[in-house]
Amino acid sequence: MVNKADGRATLELFLKYFALKNSQIKAQVVIGDNQQGIKTVSGNPGAIGYVSIGAAEYEQSVGTPIKLLPMNGVAANLQTLKNGEFPLSRPLNLVTKSLTPLSQKFIDFAQSQAVEDLIKAQYFVPATR
Repeated sequence: MVNKADGRATLELFLKYFALKNSQIKAQVVIGDNQQGIKTVSGNPGAIGYVSIGAAEYEQSVGTPIKLLPMNGVAANLQTLKNGEFPLSRPLNLVTKSLTPLSQKFIDFAQSQAVEDLIKAQYFVPATR
């Protein structure tokens, strides 16, 4: 079992979705980022872990020997994530203490088409507009 380190957002999502406490997961390896998890799983037959779908789908497309497992019969891929079928995902939220003209300008930019290439480059799913 490959588990995420404390403080990782993916760990928090995983624990909440499965109603677990981190102490209930008996991990043999604790990793930080997606790349470390993918490398660990691909190099250890029988290993299982969880990482972001986008990163895993990309690695699979370039030949990394991993398998993305379905949840509740729904394939784990960017398309099922984007259309809301995949049951496990989290949004990215922008927060501010006060909405200033500069912060509004940043929010508008962050939600614009101009950032889609940046979002995709990080293997995330752009928000639907």
